[in-house]
Amino acid sequence: MQTIDSFLQRFFEPHRSISRFVLAYSGGMDSSVLLHAMHSLGLPLYAVHVNHHLQPECEQWQQHCHAVCKAYGVAFTAIQAPVEKLPQQSLEENARRTRYGKLFEHVGPRDALVTAHHEDDLAETLLLQLLRGAGPAGLAAMGTERMFEGHRHLRPLLGFTRAQLGEYARNHSLAWIEDPSNESLQFDRNYLRLEVMPRLLQRWSGAARTFSRAAGLQAEAMQCLQALADLDVEAAATGHAHILEVAALQRLDAARLKNALRGWIRTNGLRVPGKKMLEHIVEDLVHKEATDTAALQRWTGGEVRRYRDHLYLLNPRLQHDPSQVLRWRIDRPLVIHSLNRVLHRSDLQHFGVIVPRGVTELTVQFRKGGERLKPAGEKHHRSLKNLFQEGHIPPWERDRIPLLYHEGKLISVLGYWNAASH
Repeated sequence: MQTIDSFLQRFFEPHRSISRFVLAYSGGMDSSVLLHAMHSLGLPLYAVHVNHHLQPECEQWQQHCHAVCKAYGVAFTAIQAPVEKLPQQSLEENARRTRYGKLFEHVGPRDALVTAHHEDDLAETLLLQLLRGAGPAGLAAMGTERMFEGHRHLRPLLGFTRAQLGEYARNHSLAWIEDPSNESLQFDRNYLRLEVMPRLLQRWSGAARTFSRAAGLQAEAMQCLQALADLDVEAAATGHAHILEVAALQRLDAARLKNALRGWIRTNGLRVPGKKMLEHIVEDLVHKEATDTAALQRWTGGEVRRYRDHLYLLNPRLQHDPSQVLRWRIDRPLVIHSLNRVLHRSDLQHFGVIVPRGVTELTVQFRKGGERLKPAGEKHHRSLKNLFQEGHIPPWERDRIPLLYHEGKLISVLGYWNAASH
């Protein structure tokens, strides 16, 4: 049987172009083994410890991780990421999402996140996904490599069991943290590991390896489904990745349509909604008659809207107050928090806005109704309502477009129309 060291040497050979491996280092046995093995191979390491402050010993654990990395000469940082128990949400799931969000903040464009998931983790994940009624994407559980929001994520230990990692740790006299919460049966994953898996293994000794093989087959099926989704999305493409032609989607049968929507959402880096939400998108958006009234379906992680003959995929949007009035010193950036947007002086040049000589300040407002503008190249003033309708600008975008004023006069609908003269 191949050793962890020899396997990792072969595993990382194709990844030599990666500038830095960002290792999720909890201080537990699994990540301690991976840290030691990767350090022994001389790989460029950056260890990140996420402190959720869920246990009284959390500060001692952080200090332990820092001390180990200092002894190895490995760059280390600790992130403070407290997690609260929210109604109807799993504490372990909240912690996992928070942890990954914080970890990926430290992963640069030429870096890769590395986690110490092993074969037993994969088996537990597959069982959890089955109990949640997951489809092929969920049952694929986890692979040795994935791309997430443009970042590479590696799991090099998936071919090894927890027992094999324990043997490595003892052979190399490693010290690691034992988190008492890992013994708590209130957490689903712990229950599977401590109660369910031992019984399965008593009867089917190779169950973990079989689960791993099943997950691999699901991953292959998922690749085929994604390839089909890509073809169907391409047939409905508009030139904008987040906008699709409804007519092309309506030609697909029910199963293929839902697969295309899942693939579209996944490719755009958003969380894929569940079965019921997907059915609402199909029934209430795709198969409805086109109108000028925008319809939407929203879930945790994104929203899909229908306007006329197009379907729009959007990130979760911050609450925006269109009544706000902002003063902009154009020699300085203006942060518009509700739009998650920053205006720079270079934007004026980029969008062809002519600011009168000597003017250093503009006023930024948003559409409230009744605004009029004489666009450059036209003879008459037009209402913004009319311009937006002719420009096929979706209703939900209209009060989020910055309107630039100088001395009370509208000079630009930024990015769309500029006044003829001012």
